[in-house]
Amino acid sequence: MPLDPQLEAMFAGQPEWPPVRNFPVDALREAVRSSSTQLPPPPVRLASVSDRAIPGPAGEIPVRIYTPEGAGPFPLIVYFHGGGFVVGDLDTQDMIARGLSGGTDAIVVSVDYRLAPEHKFPAAFDDSWAAVEWTAANAAELGGNPALIAVAGDSAGGVIASACALLARQAGAPKLAAVLNWYGPGIHPIPETGSAIEFANGPMLRMDDAHYFWELHIKDNSDYDDIRASPMKASSHDGLPATFIASAECDPIRDAVEAYGPVLEQAGVEVEVKRYPGMVHGFVSWLGFLPGAQAAMADACAFAKKQFASVRQDA
Repeated sequence: MPLDPQLEAMFAGQPEWPPVRNFPVDALREAVRSSSTQLPPPPVRLASVSDRAIPGPAGEIPVRIYTPEGAGPFPLIVYFHGGGFVVGDLDTQDMIARGLSGGTDAIVVSVDYRLAPEHKFPAAFDDSWAAVEWTAANAAELGGNPALIAVAGDSAGGVIASACALLARQAGAPKLAAVLNWYGPGIHPIPETGSAIEFANGPMLRMDDAHYFWELHIKDNSDYDDIRASPMKASSHDGLPATFIASAECDPIRDAVEAYGPVLEQAGVEVEVKRYPGMVHGFVSWLGFLPGAQAAMADACAFAKKQFASVRQDA
């Protein structure tokens, strides 16, 4: 299927995004931040949005807390932004966190984890897991229900969300109700087959971009075998929470994203894998105006609400 007509028209009016290797990291971060913060937010109403810092393994972790309108206690979702573990912050995917809170009637804790190359693997995962533990411990103070916690992320953040599900199972708590993963691959390095060949040159993300981000992120190739980097490589996937996986059709890492679905399904995990036609990597960030992004958000929110309702029913 061809590129979505709205995206095709949008890209036609812009210069092609150059390979990320051509940017110094600081310039790349500023370019992503500048373009992201100009995007319109989704039209959702929230009771409050507040920034704070929480304890982390290497110092304080900035978080942004989105609270929906209405009476709590609310479900809680810990959200991890995308950006290849190299770029992104609380502002660049603010629109996704807003949409997630408004669409699920849940408190969303968005996590500003440490970035590579200054902070190599597994720093991002360590911060993110600390944020999950903090959210569970402070659920009542936030106005949330500690029995209703999910994790969510896009791209790199989707990898983190999948990894946190494994870490929560290993730790025995918190018991997560759901994982929401927008185009975060289940395995690294990305296999050079299928979509990696078809969309090697984009649009938006090139295969070499994905490789470069991971080159900046990992210490050595042995990190690829760590289940936090490659959740598919876990020895068992039994008992993991229900998982929603969204992929973009025109994305070089599409097949690596979708490949995690059958692995989870074989382990008896409830899984919903949806491919969004004509979409490109990162498309959920265009939630404010792109119907495909709005559909991917609505589907993820419906999945989360279903899992929260199931936990309530079983309680």
